[in-house]
Amino acid sequence: MSYTISPEIQAVFDKLLANEKVKKAMAYLEADHDNRIAEQKEMTLVPGTPFTEHLHRAPMYKAKLEKYGLKNCVIDSESNAYGLIQGSTPRPKVVLEGHLDTVFSEDTKLEITEKDGRIYCPGIADDTAALAVNLSILRAIVDAGLKPVGTILLGGTSGEEGEGNIRGIRTLLKEHQDIDACLNMEAALNNRVTYGAIGSTRFEFVFRGPGGHSWGAFGLPSPLHAMGRAIAKISEVITPEDPKTTYTVGVVSGGTSINSIANEGRMKLDIRSVSAEALKETAHKMLALVNMAVAEENLFRAKSSQVVTLEVVHLGDRPAGNQAKDSMIVQVGCAGTVAVGVEPHLTAPSSTNANAPISMGVPAVVIGAGGKTGNTHALDEWYDPKDGWKGAQKGLLMLFALVGLEGVTEPLAKAVTRK
Repeated sequence: MSYTISPEIQAVFDKLLANEKVKKAMAYLEADHDNRIAEQKEMTLVPGTPFTEHLHRAPMYKAKLEKYGLKNCVIDSESNAYGLIQGSTPRPKVVLEGHLDTVFSEDTKLEITEKDGRIYCPGIADDTAALAVNLSILRAIVDAGLKPVGTILLGGTSGEEGEGNIRGIRTLLKEHQDIDACLNMEAALNNRVTYGAIGSTRFEFVFRGPGGHSWGAFGLPSPLHAMGRAIAKISEVITPEDPKTTYTVGVVSGGTSINSIANEGRMKLDIRSVSAEALKETAHKMLALVNMAVAEENLFRAKSSQVVTLEVVHLGDRPAGNQAKDSMIVQVGCAGTVAVGVEPHLTAPSSTNANAPISMGVPAVVIGAGGKTGNTHALDEWYDPKDGWKGAQKGLLMLFALVGLEGVTEPLAKAVTRK
């Protein structure tokens, strides 16, 4: 996809790149490569299990932020760990963050192995690579004495993965109403600039019934049969291609034995779309179909006085949103990528921490932390650190383009009014 960099935005990057302090910071980031990778390995061995950030990674990351000179560091109510770099003015306030959580359970074996230039370990890339890059950027800022015009909020957020429902970044935006732009750092891909947000809504459906012996109690309505009817109906739903809208029943469970009528069945449904309206309409349709399936199972077993009941658990939402590919924040992402000798790639909309700010009208992009990765979310997840320092360099340039560098450039980010 083609990209745009206006003369005005290019001029900001030219001034930054010509500044001696910025040059010092850029050189620091390249020289800091081995140290960054060592710290990335160290942090990967700290469990990042969802909903346990307060136990492990949040205190670990806060300690590191403080160690490297960040002021006013806190762990907030949702286990975000962050601090501030105050400039000459309170605004714009620009966020640079990576997420603290991984997808792996507490009992996952975390062990670093290396082969053919790749580092293997669950969570080595997503999103520990970003956490390490942001610490390297912090060290470079301190080492070079870079002073922002506005305010930088730098740290790690909770709840990005799975059913975390991006609770960390939501809380950050709620508690800091003056946030004016977000740089959401994700694992690897030096060329990544993602500016669209795939929204999602998720449900768990719990089907309950009397249960009984498959022979002796035959004729009772079955929660599993009701669930099967629901899945069949859902699978036949046709969703729009534009705006792209998808769904899947991703998890099912229930029953006690092959010769028992189950007393409970559960299924989890994920619905996604780049359109908030299409997401809402599809969710409404799915809820109606599941209720219909329960009614049909009870009607089919109408001779029984007992029925299957349905409990609907709303697991959470991620808001949808989009930005023009020539908007200021996207141009900044592209200009920063070009500045480190990489061709930008405007990637397809994704489901990330950027969903929250984008949906509120706060400019945000997801940028890659550098290097390469593969088998993301698998036990053999790997990270190739080659040229990974370029991810840190472009992150620093984008950050100061947005927030401004005292005595050199004015901020490109402006105070925003939220939707």
